[in-house]
Amino acid sequence: MKRRLLTLALIIPALAILSYLAGDKLILVARIAQLYAAEPDQQLAMPVAGVSKDKVNDSWHAPRSGGERKHEGQDIFASRGTPVLSATNGYVVSVAENKLGGRTVSVVGAGGRVYYYAHLDQYVDDISVGKQVTPETVLGYVGTTGNAAGTSPHLHFGVYSSGGAINPLPLLTDRPEVKSPQTESPKRKGRR
Repeated sequence: MKRRLLTLALIIPALAILSYLAGDKLILVARIAQLYAAEPDQQLAMPVAGVSKDKVNDSWHAPRSGGERKHEGQDIFASRGTPVLSATNGYVVSVAENKLGGRTVSVVGAGGRVYYYAHLDQYVDDISVGKQVTPETVLGYVGTTGNAAGTSPHLHFGVYSSGGAINPLPLLTDRPEVKSPQTESPKRKGRR
């Protein structure tokens, strides 16, 4: 009987924790489903603080890897450590590292579009899958991780729909020059 009670004493909290975790994931899935039903954004906020659209050199479909592939995004150059903000409202669906992008964050927004932020020097401390973001949310900081090592610091910004990559440059709009509390007191994680 004691053994059975001990087993139940361990199983019940474990089930409660699993239920809580599954519930959070189900809620995130439901929120993302709502985003898929919405019309995609026709304008996006510039994702790099202090950079205007006219300073972005169009790198869409420029040859990469010796001509083996085309560049599917825009490189937005800025000083290392410049805040990278979400270009839209949405939810973080990935915080990861890979060979090409280095430190990356992916956000899903209206219409199911995925916004990809790559070559980050660091992430903000509270970045995680499921986090709700707005255009005022700092995701990380401009860097040279991944295949950008040895280049000038920049953000690779990509936009992806169910039909493939979309050139983000025509969608970008300048941000008003307003300092937010999130960019004045950065909390960072990652290398440095």
